[in-house]
Amino acid sequence: MNAHPRGASASHSMTLGRNRAIAAAVWTVLAAPAVYQVVLLVTAIAGRIAYPYDLEWMEGGLLHHAQRLADGHGIYAAPSIEFIPYLYTPLYPALLALCGKIVGLGYTLGRAISVLSLVGIAVVGAVSIAGERFRQVARGPAWGGVVIALGVIAAAYPYLDGWYDLVRADTMFAFLVTVGLAAAAQLGRDDRGWRGHARAGVVAAILVLAFFAKQTGVIYVGLGGAIVLVQSWRRAATYTCVAAVLGIGGSVLMNIASDGWFWIYVSKIHRAHDFNMKRFKDSFGYILWHFPAMSVVIAVTLGVVVYTWLRPPPSGRRRELPRQALPFLLWTAAFAVSVVVGAIGFGTEFARSNAYMPAFLHGALAVGAALPALAACTGILWGSRPHATLAVHGAAALAALALAVTLWHARWAPAQFVPRPADVAAGDRLIARLRGIEGDVWMPFHPWYLALAGKQPHVHRMGVMDVTRRQSRAIAGLDDALRSHRFTAVVLDNRDVSSELPELKRYYRPALTLPADERPRLYTGAGTAWDPWGCCLVPDAIWVPAAVAVPPAGAGVLFDFEEPSWAAARWARSGPAWGDGPVGEALPGQDLVVGASGHRFATSMHGGDIATGRVTSPPFAINGAKISLEVGGGTDTSRLRVELWVDDKPARTTGVPLPGGDTLRSVSWDVTDLIGKQATLVLVDDSTTGHLDVDDVWIWANP
Repeated sequence: MNAHPRGASASHSMTLGRNRAIAAAVWTVLAAPAVYQVVLLVTAIAGRIAYPYDLEWMEGGLLHHAQRLADGHGIYAAPSIEFIPYLYTPLYPALLALCGKIVGLGYTLGRAISVLSLVGIAVVGAVSIAGERFRQVARGPAWGGVVIALGVIAAAYPYLDGWYDLVRADTMFAFLVTVGLAAAAQLGRDDRGWRGHARAGVVAAILVLAFFAKQTGVIYVGLGGAIVLVQSWRRAATYTCVAAVLGIGGSVLMNIASDGWFWIYVSKIHRAHDFNMKRFKDSFGYILWHFPAMSVVIAVTLGVVVYTWLRPPPSGRRRELPRQALPFLLWTAAFAVSVVVGAIGFGTEFARSNAYMPAFLHGALAVGAALPALAACTGILWGSRPHATLAVHGAAALAALALAVTLWHARWAPAQFVPRPADVAAGDRLIARLRGIEGDVWMPFHPWYLALAGKQPHVHRMGVMDVTRRQSRAIAGLDDALRSHRFTAVVLDNRDVSSELPELKRYYRPALTLPADERPRLYTGAGTAWDPWGCCLVPDAIWVPAAVAVPPAGAGVLFDFEEPSWAAARWARSGPAWGDGPVGEALPGQDLVVGASGHRFATSMHGGDIATGRVTSPPFAINGAKISLEVGGGTDTSRLRVELWVDDKPARTTGVPLPGGDTLRSVSWDVTDLIGKQATLVLVDDSTTGHLDVDDVWIWANP
């Protein structure tokens, strides 16, 4: 009598098992493009995280921020040649400084913080979308939603210029916002009494920390307050008080400690940036229609959720809103706010597409949460009709299919974001060159490169732009540093900075165009697709002081090599090595010529080291006791030399002082015994393996 029920039960179990296997296979196929996107993202990040140079042109400046904090200096102070902060709140560089004391400050640490923040967003999203309490409806849509959400995050990486893994605050900011909003959504279900109020305070603290990572966090503080009010209105007062004390109180304290500069930078100067209304309006389309399937699935699911809630319930039953819909509503609200935040950010002057990061991150979580929400609502709407399981999975799978097709078509190549070994080698050569320059150097586009070379970083170009572009503010020490030639060299990228640093061209001149193998390129952000290397902003030229050296009392100029041609200066030339006249910058194959003054110097590098030749000065009277000159080049002193001819023969000869090279060093002759005689100066290059550099020949009254 019991055989039939047992057989029916076994048949049902087999059918159930087969259906589960089919569902698992379907969801595996639907999730495959998302998994592939995640693999692409992991590949890109793995290839970038240890890159020892700037991936984006403001990364090094943030390391400089952290270094100052680690050294006990504030970052909000009057603008100076030493430092001007970026117009952001301080949490990220402060965390960098703290971690740097433990593991050492550098690019990898800064990027690791961003990568861990991205992982944190993924974990929070996964727990929210597919938490244990949701498994009773359908595991496929829940875990499929998690994977597809991660796939959308990965697929947005190229559209966001590869911004997830930089030494920048953006990803950490998004993590704090995401954690804070997720925590706010739990307040209505968790601890009551004082524990509930404590949790409200913690939520407020997290979202205030987001403000101290980036100013737009204040908008999410408001969103968090709205969520708390809806979830548990009794805790809204606690939330508001904690947010006000920490946010307003912390800002006031930092403003007092910085003599008002904190608020000047993070608010006054920041708000002075231009706002482009067209970019603001266009941003809604840029975000919502970059992945149309994402926006459509979110909109359709929102309609289904609202209909499920508003439809008249069956007789004798209450309205139902499945718990699976709550994460969807949370992340849809976050997505809506983040779209507005992204539009505001992109409408602001100097903005990049990283302004859209929160929108795509929260949009990905919303569309991932849409799948279990859609499945749960379909189950309620389908009711007890046949094939309920098929309907539940089918509705979610249809949405997942649209997203899977989108993710497959959005495939991208990680190689375009991953630095090449040639870039590492180029950076190494550049750092070696910087290390070899004697004296102080300013590198306004890449200040941390100087720290890598064992030198002191100075103000970043962005800081100069921020404080001078809309309102002229004095930058303490900048004009004096340029006027007094404090810097032995200024290293610039290939960007015209004459409008930002008008005094630079007055006091400095370009002396060396960096070779292609000393230009580590950028891979994210501004200027990454304009030159033959695929990058606009690369280290390009070294500038040196341009003013003619003025001899001290008791000395006079014999030759300063400022004439444009040997003929104009009445020098006689033989051989090609010395060219048509003195030059204003290093010639091909020549290192940076350091120590030359004025706009020109003499060099025998015309035609390369292999060329030879001589130039002979017009006659002059020796009316002093000493002659000095600046000499550099090769160390073959028998073939590379400067000769002083008197009475038709060399009376004095000098080669290049050790250690040689294109850094000019002073050489002098005692000519007391030659006073009153006529002389000529001969610059000799008889070497086929080296060259000679000469500048500033002076005569002195005393030896």
